[in-house]
Amino acid sequence: MKKTVVLLVTFILIMTVAPSGMATDICSDTPLETANYNVEITSAVNLRTVSCMEESSVVAVLSKGEVVHVIGKTEGWHKVQRADGTTGWIWETFVTSTTKPFTPTGSSEPFVNEPLYDIVGHKYEDAIRFIYEQGIVSGYADGSYQPDKTINRAEITKIIVEAAYGDEFNLYSYTDCFDDVVTTDWFEKYVCYAKVKGIVTGYDSVTFKPTKAVNFVEALKIVMVGYGEEYQQSDPWYKKMVELASENNIIPLDVKGFDQVFTRGQMAELITRNIKYKDTTLNEYLGDKAGERVTYEMLDW
Repeated sequence: MKKTVVLLVTFILIMTVAPSGMATDICSDTPLETANYNVEITSAVNLRTVSCMEESSVVAVLSKGEVVHVIGKTEGWHKVQRADGTTGWIWETFVTSTTKPFTPTGSSEPFVNEPLYDIVGHKYEDAIRFIYEQGIVSGYADGSYQPDKTINRAEITKIIVEAAYGDEFNLYSYTDCFDDVVTTDWFEKYVCYAKVKGIVTGYDSVTFKPTKAVNFVEALKIVMVGYGEEYQQSDPWYKKMVELASENNIIPLDVKGFDQVFTRGQMAELITRNIKYKDTTLNEYLGDKAGERVTYEMLDW
């Protein structure tokens, strides 16, 4: 009986400390998708022959701080290449984004991450590339865009203010526009300028909650009002706005609810659709999806 309890406890502990997804080992040396970017190792980890634990053997030990080049990915596993040419698999939790170059042994040309390297094949790749080429976004320092990362209220406000108003916001002097926005905050001039322009109103006109993840209707208002769109007042306040956005077909098709947390990829799609609606190229951009749209009635809380 004691032996059974010990084995059960051991099994539970193993399942608890094992990284999420480890149970779905693929055990393959062929990546499901290709990749082409650098990462830095966060702690010493074994480099394995295939993308699983039990049926793999150790090729080498990667040290903390080592920069390797990702050449493929499979459900949480990264296939990487070391500077000496050795390749193998590691779990994704042992790597982090980096701006450091990867220099193969004997090469005089280091590889540095290309801009937007992580959007290849993403459903919003075209939208992200469009706003990148328009100078609306620049991505992160390591070259990534992180399309599935949520965006907060301060970040989207900055992006729209800069995109729609150039550097006009620099002409304003801001103080105390919201209780939780102070002059030392990097986003202060954008948020306060947006308040002056009616792009944002905050919560009871007292707080802005800049680090709160922006939801769909908040993002929609910032984009539509930021680009000069007018809509009728309604109850609830967003009803006429969403109906107009639906009529213009600028709502990303994967939006399911009014309070749905918005991602950086969805933001790119919303901005792109809005710009292309205004310059009458939206149907061309949407192609065979031009007839699909999200309506007010389709959304819920």
